[in-house]
Amino acid sequence: MERKNENSTRIRKHFIESYNQFLNNSLSKTILELKGRILDLKSKLIEELKIDILKTIKERIKKQYSNYITFLLDLIKSEIQYIDKPPKVLIILNSIDYEYFAKNSNKINTLFKNKIEIRKSDSDYIGGYKVIFSKEKILFNYSIENIIEKNSILIQKQLSNNFDDSEIKDVEQKFISFIQKQKLRLEEHLKRYDQV
Repeated sequence: MERKNENSTRIRKHFIESYNQFLNNSLSKTILELKGRILDLKSKLIEELKIDILKTIKERIKKQYSNYITFLLDLIKSEIQYIDKPPKVLIILNSIDYEYFAKNSNKINTLFKNKIEIRKSDSDYIGGYKVIFSKEKILFNYSIENIIEKNSILIQKQLSNNFDDSEIKDVEQKFISFIQKQKLRLEEHLKRYDQV
């Protein structure tokens, strides 16, 4: 009889441990999946936001091209100390900006001390410019797309600040409470079983 009690106790203990392990694994898996889904959602939102920003910028450039040219020239001026290097500076522009500066080369030529060459980009982009130094074959990418990509960290930070993680913690607490209730129910069932 004593041996049966020992076996029963051992089986009961193993069953409790296995069940608790199952509940804990379920909790961990569910929370990890939830956090993974939220991270995927944040990534998708950021990508959609970048696409929307680019669309908005493209529309505004079309509507207010003269303001955009002023912005572009100011952008070049702000970086002139880094890009005006001898012997020659190669400025690469999208097709629309290239057409504009081909007709109005004085607006860009007067900014530089060194000789510059303007070329149309092989791939089109919304706006901005790229610079290649002929000797070093170094490229500086000041395209609008690249500027937004560089600043996507700020977008992510802002989104994270606005995204409330308390909902995740609330679900986690509810799930922990559920697991605790299941463990108590198991204990109650086992006590009733022992009484039989």
